[in-house]
Amino acid sequence: MKKYKYILGCALAAVALSSCNNYDFEQNFYPHKVGLMAGTNRIYDRTTVELSTVENGTASVQLVANLSGSQLADRDYHVTIAHDDSLFNAYNKSNFDIDSTKFARLLPQNCYEDPAMAGTIPSGSNKCLFDIKLKNLGTLSPDSTYFLNYKIVSHDASALATDNNKLGVKLDHVLIKVTWKNAYGSTAEGWNYQLVSSQVTNLETKSTTRPTNTVRAFPVAANAVRFLAGDEKWDNYEKALHDINVKSIVATIGSKTVTNPSAYNVTLKPYKQDSLEVEMLTPVGEYNNTFLLNELGGSASTNPTYFKEFRLHYRYRVMKNAKQNDGTWKAGPWKEVLSKLRYQYNPRADKL
Repeated sequence: MKKYKYILGCALAAVALSSCNNYDFEQNFYPHKVGLMAGTNRIYDRTTVELSTVENGTASVQLVANLSGSQLADRDYHVTIAHDDSLFNAYNKSNFDIDSTKFARLLPQNCYEDPAMAGTIPSGSNKCLFDIKLKNLGTLSPDSTYFLNYKIVSHDASALATDNNKLGVKLDHVLIKVTWKNAYGSTAEGWNYQLVSSQVTNLETKSTTRPTNTVRAFPVAANAVRFLAGDEKWDNYEKALHDINVKSIVATIGSKTVTNPSAYNVTLKPYKQDSLEVEMLTPVGEYNNTFLLNELGGSASTNPTYFKEFRLHYRYRVMKNAKQNDGTWKAGPWKEVLSKLRYQYNPRADKL
């Protein structure tokens, strides 16, 4: 009797497993719904591009339309997208209210090319890609935040996907955040160079300061970054744009030096030509107007520390230093700068 019950139990288990194989794992438990891929607050921010690819015409970001469900598509699904600004306006409103000076901006039309606005999620897949080509990013202000706003305007799936954590919120809109970088700076994250062994001398008063603050580098071309000159600062947000424009210089990294394969020649110019004058001076010791990939320390038991360093000798003056009663600007004093700007990095991480 016990043997009979055992055999019967095994038979019933086999039937149950067979049912699972024929039903549980082969059926699509969830309807196929379509949505646009995004992160927190419907922002897609995995879109940092190298400025070198922008300049050679190969830079792009991808908008992703995906299909929900426990199974891949059993047929072709068609999706059409269009530009929209509702999510963009909501972003500015929720973050900055009516302070328009801080608003993010829509990416200008001359800085991108739209993909074909109709796409297909093919049978056997769960997504389709819309490739958006980027261009002219070097003409934009690296101080602003830029977005592209798209939405789904038609589809033939069962419905639009919704947010599991926010009942009723449809996933048919996306804000694509556009950021860029080069080997010396990034708009996606702060690359703050530490001023070390630096001094700034006012050539009128002969006074010298030894700044130890950090200076953020902003990429403005494939091989160039912008940062504040000397010991300049901007006082508050309301004056920041003016101060940045008139107190910043651009460092362009050129060819390798003859004497050191880890060092590159650097040239300097004003960020705004009519706002600042800058002159490169004769190298003094390690302040030799180069960009250096510097490796310090390291032994059999410890790893070395890696730095990216600007080693500069120059002088400058701010042409729009103080506004006069008649509306004209008074130039500031010439300042001589011996500057070492140092940023710690991981060469292995840079290759990921």
